[in-house]
Amino acid sequence: MGLVTEEEKTLIARWLIQLDVNGELTPDQLAAKQALSQGDLKEHFFPIEIAKPIRFPVWIRSVAASLLILSTIAGLFYFNNKSHYLAPPTTLREMTTGTAEIKVITLGDGTKITLNRKSRLKYPSSFSGKTREVFLIGEAFFEVTHNPKRPFKVHTDKLDIQVLGTSFNIQASGVDKELSVSVASGKVGVTPTKAKIKTYMLVTGDQLSYNRSTGKFSQSLVNVANIKAWQTGKFTFRNETLENIAHQLERYYKVTILFKNKSLLTKQISLKVKNQSIDTVMKALSISAEFRYRIEGNRIVIW
Repeated sequence: MGLVTEEEKTLIARWLIQLDVNGELTPDQLAAKQALSQGDLKEHFFPIEIAKPIRFPVWIRSVAASLLILSTIAGLFYFNNKSHYLAPPTTLREMTTGTAEIKVITLGDGTKITLNRKSRLKYPSSFSGKTREVFLIGEAFFEVTHNPKRPFKVHTDKLDIQVLGTSFNIQASGVDKELSVSVASGKVGVTPTKAKIKTYMLVTGDQLSYNRSTGKFSQSLVNVANIKAWQTGKFTFRNETLENIAHQLERYYKVTILFKNKSLLTKQISLKVKNQSIDTVMKALSISAEFRYRIEGNRIVIW
């Protein structure tokens, strides 16, 4: 079928008008009838069909709504947590130690890490980003290779530690009441993992402790020689309080020390320990500080 020309449309319109006339029309009335628009003619012959809405079953609409809600929640979760610390996207290696193991690892940048007993370290095979990042559970001593263009970061469950090049010790065991960062050389920045509102700057001989129960921080000075004592078994205490000495002995010997006589906490003594058993150390302490004690398994009571 060919297409209808404009002239043919006009003739058809005039013919239809004449068929629709019920009587005689004056020339003016006929002209008015013949003035029908081509739009009216098209509508007469080719009426527009109104599409009927497709009604899906109720169960399909419910599934679609659920999928929309889930995708929205997933999108919000992704963008809200995109910057939250979990782990870098690179594949991580893992080193763990048993109850009687101490391991040493040298990273790709030359940084040396000594991992204490019952600890875990996650680290990349090589550093490729703007920072060098590792993840620690337990205790480790770090000797970080200096690189001012690429800071070194250690993540624990409560604290983030950042340095450029220094040596320091982190005690971050999940079973201990306190986490601590002790600086043997250089400068270290420590920031709470969740509430990044303050960074504690530490220098050589500084120790920052975080109490898991109270959420409070305390800063003190320590003997640098004792920071690595858990590796060597050698402690040197010079005019240190029994409270500070007890904390260090607890970490090294894995015991709990309780003071019934609180006045003993501030008593200062000097003592050297070289790979002795906890029994021998307690005998020496009791003589120097003039107290009595009792060992009950992994618990030591002092009065």
